[in-house]
Amino acid sequence: MRRAGELLRGPALTCAPESTAREAAELMTREGRRYVLIPLAGGSHGIFTDGDLRRRVVAAGLGTHTPVSAVMTAPARTVPADRLGADVLMDMLERGVRHMPVLSETGALLGVLEDGDLLATATRSGFLLRAAVARAATPDALIAATAQVPELVLGLWRARVAPLDVSAILSVIVDAAAARALHLETGSARSGRTPLTWLSLGSVARREAMPGSDVDSALVWADDDQRPDTETELMATAARVHRLLDRCGFPSDEKGATAARPRFARPAGAWMRAADQWIADPYEDKGVLMISLLADSRVTWGDDALGLSAQVSARTRATPSAMKLLLREAVEDKVRIHSLRQVLTRRTDSVNLKSQGVMPIVNIARWAGLAAGLGAGSTPARLQAAADTGLLPDDDARILAESFDVLQQIRLRHQCEQLEQGLPVTDELTIASLTPLYRSLLANAVREIAGVQRKLAYAGPGA
Repeated sequence: MRRAGELLRGPALTCAPESTAREAAELMTREGRRYVLIPLAGGSHGIFTDGDLRRRVVAAGLGTHTPVSAVMTAPARTVPADRLGADVLMDMLERGVRHMPVLSETGALLGVLEDGDLLATATRSGFLLRAAVARAATPDALIAATAQVPELVLGLWRARVAPLDVSAILSVIVDAAAARALHLETGSARSGRTPLTWLSLGSVARREAMPGSDVDSALVWADDDQRPDTETELMATAARVHRLLDRCGFPSDEKGATAARPRFARPAGAWMRAADQWIADPYEDKGVLMISLLADSRVTWGDDALGLSAQVSARTRATPSAMKLLLREAVEDKVRIHSLRQVLTRRTDSVNLKSQGVMPIVNIARWAGLAAGLGAGSTPARLQAAADTGLLPDDDARILAESFDVLQQIRLRHQCEQLEQGLPVTDELTIASLTPLYRSLLANAVREIAGVQRKLAYAGPGA
């Protein structure tokens, strides 16, 4: 939980753009580092790593006299000094990088964080598996790589890695698998001109996936693609991608949100016209559900400019009637919470921890995040944004965040036990199967969630 600036071990290692790859390698060896930064015009930096030396110089057959500026990555991704180390770790994992330059508030370079500065042995395996997924050259290789995911999750859980971090790591790997499946199916690179943009939806997009989570998706393509067979062709590609993800152990709900269905595959303009209709009348055409899915979405593959979250979030936030309905839907989830309290009292029935416990918090956080100006994001991040802007009292935001953590902890334990026993992984559990401690934690979380819902229902935001 320390800040990035506090974790730096010294100033950044730099060299001039005209330095050769050999000189850069000698500098890294002498200083015991795996990177070197190259100052660029305008104050940005390029980065050259030991991995670049192997891939871009040696494997590419280039001489070591090649200028480092010709084989560096530029500009290097950076993080602010006040970002939490745990969040920097997730940034690295999501972007597939192992070094992150750290900047001060004024943009000055303070140093570079390496994955080794942040990683425990357990979480390092997540980096290795993501790399294996990203390198898979064939569908069979991708299936073989993702076959390691259950053991990775079990290893993280046994090592007592925080449940929210386990979820984030799993979500990143699911998205990496989807991106690689798209590469294999389309034969194109994500950064090149691709005919489609793939959006992750739901828990994967929020970075809150569990071993039993479905993979939800949507397709967007440019309005200027006027080919008559575009929709049919791209939906067929999406269907093949989902079939491959199914074989990788990341199933989708055929009747749910998948890019292979016409409802979730549209050109950008059609998406926004539909979104405007849902925002104007959320009761029609499952408007509330669609707004929620699009607000959570993130681009996994394709053109970032075709992402829908920012536009949908801004238009929803600017429509008071839609925001009021989102709040109403969130606080009326108290029916689920009430039924969960009844089950806890009887200690005999089964419960669905996702629908009856987690989703009420997710829905409150989505509304609060939108109202606070934050579109896509995790549930804890949305709650924090709402607290920072005064939309939710600090105590209420903290209570919801802690309750969310407890529920995710119980879900992860339950699903990991199912994995160990070779059982189907679900969110359903019987209260009698919980230890007294977990039963007590769950009961307290349910009570606290219900209390926040009552306050929001009676007094509205800022109560």
